[in-house]
Amino acid sequence: MTLLTHDREVWWRRAEAFSESRAGVWLLAAIAFADSSFLPLMPDLLLVPMLLLRPRRAFTLSVVCIIASSAGALVGYAIGYLAWSTIGAPLLEAYGHADSFQTYQKLVADWGVWIIIAKSFTPIPFKFIAIAAGVASMNFFTFAIAAVIGRALHFVMVAAVVAWWGQRFLQIVDRYQRWLLWLVLAAVFVVALAYFVHWPIKL
Repeated sequence: MTLLTHDREVWWRRAEAFSESRAGVWLLAAIAFADSSFLPLMPDLLLVPMLLLRPRRAFTLSVVCIIASSAGALVGYAIGYLAWSTIGAPLLEAYGHADSFQTYQKLVADWGVWIIIAKSFTPIPFKFIAIAAGVASMNFFTFAIAAVIGRALHFVMVAAVVAWWGQRFLQIVDRYQRWLLWLVLAAVFVVALAYFVHWPIKL
């Protein structure tokens, strides 16, 4: 067994243990909650590896994300409804979405429940739609139901894609791990460079 193979197996066992641990589930829930309310975090980036490592926990992990993300959406709504000027507006400004927020408001005004649900199929950050719904004073219970449906659709789709393509993906990773490592390092370098030179990155 080569050193690289040994290191990979050690990392894999640790990753599997983390995916099974209570701490891993709580971290996933925290990220899903924050992503729907106030922080530019993507639970999918943690959910997908956890699903790959522990496919038998797909239902549990998906439910955790749905509950946490839906709860976060309610906080996002509250920010728009109760604290737009003190929290919502500065938040949108910090993330570079202040100019496009009127578009989100118009989507909520024109489509209501359907845009909340359809968000699962679009790249629009969910927190911005949630905040826009609060600013528009959308019926709270209607929003809550739509948010749960939308979040459920999103995470069920993620789990289904991982279940369908997961093993094939792992085979590709195992075969091209060195190339993938260099690709990840290059991506990290580009993002860091963009940050330090103040390129206008939309979160």
